[in-house]
Amino acid sequence: MSLFEVSMSTNTNSTYEPPFDSIGIAISAVIIFTFLVLGVVGNSLTLAVILTYKELNNNLFMRFIFSLCISDLLSALISWLFLYRRTWGFDVWDPIPAVFCKFYWATDIMTSYATALHVLSFAIVRFISVQYPVQYNKMKLIHANIWIVGIWVACIISGFIPSMFIFGAKARDRESSSPDSRWPSCTANLADLDKYILYQKVAYPLFLYIPTIGVVITCILIAVTLKKRSGSANLNKKEERRLRKERQAVLQLILIIISFLLGYIPFTAYEFWGANTHPRERYYFLVDNWFGMIEYFCLRFSECLNPVFYNLGSTKMRTYTKMFLKKKVFCCIEWQPTTPMSPTSNTRGNKSGVNTIANSVDATLENTNHHNV
Repeated sequence: MSLFEVSMSTNTNSTYEPPFDSIGIAISAVIIFTFLVLGVVGNSLTLAVILTYKELNNNLFMRFIFSLCISDLLSALISWLFLYRRTWGFDVWDPIPAVFCKFYWATDIMTSYATALHVLSFAIVRFISVQYPVQYNKMKLIHANIWIVGIWVACIISGFIPSMFIFGAKARDRESSSPDSRWPSCTANLADLDKYILYQKVAYPLFLYIPTIGVVITCILIAVTLKKRSGSANLNKKEERRLRKERQAVLQLILIIISFLLGYIPFTAYEFWGANTHPRERYYFLVDNWFGMIEYFCLRFSECLNPVFYNLGSTKMRTYTKMFLKKKVFCCIEWQPTTPMSPTSNTRGNKSGVNTIANSVDATLENTNHHNV
């Protein structure tokens, strides 16, 4: 919900019409449901790969990626409720139970906080690994688990629980001059309006804006550190290999940050737009609703990019993803030969050889250090 929905001027009377026509609804539905499917498939695949292979599951950085995937998966699963709120359920939240409205807002705000804090945590840990490798090597999986649990506890307490009380679904009086006369049916409760405004002013900077600034600063510090190290003329072969691995790991971090900023810069711009008072005219009404819809498209798109960037930025992740797809998915596809083959052909032998190679690669990767990505 934008503060624009709170701060619209009531100077101009106009006949009410819903913000989206049938064409706008159809376009929005196609985009959001496409992102929903891609988000669910991509994040579910990443979760399955990490859970399947012990070498990934025991990796410190992968613990943060695993938890971030859960946040993105939850966001994707509730995205249809956002679509309903902005379109078919804009005037009347029916037949969906009102508790789904509360759950949508609570989950959406909680996962937004969780995403920002996860990306910041990932950047901080990566900086420690680059700048202070000795201290980083002392970090254990239990430390990452405690860190991640702390993030989720903070997001539940500060995001999910308050939102369950602040938001609700009800039919709005479109003919009145009440502040909520142009709001979607699923929005903040009018009686809690002052509380919500105060909540936005405190929670959004703390859980969204400050982490975003922290991510950018941390990324710059990592880049400066690597540049100084690469400028050294006395690197031996071992140090050069380590520097290449660090650059590859930082590439993954940069891709994740790009995805994060792609989603949250439009979100921030929408919030600043909404912080200003605008005339109660249909033009501004349409601008607000389309602005809100487009910034949500950007959020969903960024969450679809994350699984792709996890693999682009990590050779190990790509290797295990390919292995998982071949063993768990493509193994069930039977290819029909174009020419007749005799029962004594070496097809089975070839298949066995492929499996032997895959198992050999799996075993080799299992023996690598759990701190490497």
